[in-house]
Amino acid sequence: MRELEEELWEILDEADVDLLITVGEDGFPYIRPMTLLAYEEDTGVLWFATSRVSRKVSHIAKSPKVTAFFLAFERDAYAAFFGEAELVDDINLKREFWEEEWAEFWEGPEDPDYVLLRIKSKRAHFYLVEEDELWETEFGS
Repeated sequence: MRELEEELWEILDEADVDLLITVGEDGFPYIRPMTLLAYEEDTGVLWFATSRVSRKVSHIAKSPKVTAFFLAFERDAYAAFFGEAELVDDINLKREFWEEEWAEFWEGPEDPDYVLLRIKSKRAHFYLVEEDELWETEFGS
């Protein structure tokens, strides 16, 4: 099983497309590209950065259940993580994740509009086309 779990994280490492799916106020899913900042293998936590005034933040406030989807073309595989999202405004973490190219969006890690998005995954599944099989894994609370 450990080898399969490694496949899951390799898909994230090699992903060409990262998507975050939220549920809008109208009940429909909204999909947008995102950039994965980091992940925690033991817990299934995923980290992203976003703007506090973004539509995704208002969606999450109403319904924190989200899906993060990763597509790795060369590996011919995808992974989907299902969990709950929350905003994290910890200045030390914001500084740790900060990237200088974000200066065109935010004034720096202290900018009140810059916030981290933590997704606590409940489960994930991934599919490898070559094996034509879907694998699932669950993460603790």
